Amino acid sequence: MRKFLNLNLDYFLRMRNEIEEEASQLSAESGHSLPEAPIKVVPVTKYLERDDARLLLDHDQTPLGENRAQELEQKTDPGQDPGSWHFIGKLQRNKISVVAPRVDLIHSVDSQRLAESLDRWTEDHLNRKLAILVQVNIAGEKQKSGLDPLEALESIPDWIDRFQNLQFQGLMTMAPNVAAEECRPVFRSLRKLRDDIRQRVSDEAANFFFHLSMGMSADWRVAASEGATLLRIGRSLFPKEADD
Repeated sequence: MRKFLNLNLDYFLRMRNEIEEEASQLSAESGHSLPEAPIKVVPVTKYLERDDARLLLDHDQTPLGENRAQELEQKTDPGQDPGSWHFIGKLQRNKISVVAPRVDLIHSVDSQRLAESLDRWTEDHLNRKLAILVQVNIAGEKQKSGLDPLEALESIPDWIDRFQNLQFQGLMTMAPNVAAEECRPVFRSLRKLRDDIRQRVSDEAANFFFHLSMGMSADWRVAASEGATLLRIGRSLFPKEADD
């Protein structure tokens, strides 16, 4: 059974500020950042009980990122919190009704079938477009979900045209569990793929398609220097070790 961590708010606030400041500097120095997407830390809340997660909301530490539909349901108030949460874990289609009304952005749309289901559900149940990122398996790891890069390049422009209830805001990837610098080609490839897709869609669609969700506690500096806009940070925000 997974153990939750106790939140040390002062430590959390200090570390988030330090990471965001350094990441912003690395991003600016790299020349890969986009003006419409300043880099942002998305704290991972899978380590926290509901009360601690709610405390972060009380201190305007948004958006928060949750990996699991059941825990998102326990930590959120539907209709009240959507702008405060991102869903960053694998989304099962039978959990769409739990996740979609509770979040501002889903990072992990990893198949056409899931995109179709989200589009249909959003048309029937939400009075707004649902913002999503498409997950790409840049490294080609069998154990990880996501489109392969060529499939993403060919499919996403078509999805943007077909799924009118979804707002496609960019791409997400999970880097291999290797040394941070070895992840650089993965992050660089995701940025190039995003830029190539922006060239294949309308100007209006391109204006929304800017996010790169990449980088976690072990490799966020490399991700920031390669143009990340959303860093999914877990253990670095807590004084006790935990896994992203």
